[in-house]
Amino acid sequence: MLWSQNASPLRSRNGCLVDLSDKSCTFKVTLRNFRVILSWELKNHAIVPDRYTLQYTVISRPDSVKIVEHCSNITASFCDLTDVWEVLPETYVVTVDGFRGNTTLVTCFIDFFLAAFISLEPPEFDIVNFTDHINVNVNFPPVLPKILEELLQFHLSLIIEEQSGEIVKKHNPALDENVIGNFTYVIDKLLPNTNYCVSVYFMPRNLEAIRRSPVKCTFLQPARDTEF
Repeated sequence: MLWSQNASPLRSRNGCLVDLSDKSCTFKVTLRNFRVILSWELKNHAIVPDRYTLQYTVISRPDSVKIVEHCSNITASFCDLTDVWEVLPETYVVTVDGFRGNTTLVTCFIDFFLAAFISLEPPEFDIVNFTDHINVNVNFPPVLPKILEELLQFHLSLIIEEQSGEIVKKHNPALDENVIGNFTYVIDKLLPNTNYCVSVYFMPRNLEAIRRSPVKCTFLQPARDTEF
């Protein structure tokens, strides 16, 4: 998809992401490479489980407790819930049990409103330079998970930040649920013999804090005269 330049973690009430934790664990939910990843860390590092099992329910259906099969008896302290959780504005109740052998060493419990606590990592991208413009290629998944459709359409802005010297310009392509696969955004009307740096990130529409990608820079060479 080619877009020209003419073409939320969302926050809690006090404007900040609140720590997700109980007495035993600290949780974090992250949008990473367009995957919803829930991770946890034990507060007592002397407790060392050899495997974990995650189960959850949603507050609107409290009697339906589900064990996530691909996050049952796992050694990693995280779980990919992209294809399990389908609703962003929902309160999820999560229990993680840590085992060693047949013994339960720890049980962690948390409930949270997903739209208010998801942390957004910037998307991957690359740039291709020409004499007077730069193509910014942003990597979207070939199939957009259902839970992300609403997030991208209503809660996020994609920002492509262009910097040359002290001049910073922000480009804001429109996003919708049909954004899939890689697409190219064109930053045009640039000057040759000039160094440009580009960063790509998500700007939540109701949160000031953002996570920028590392910048990528390129030098636009002057056009060469064609000899006849």
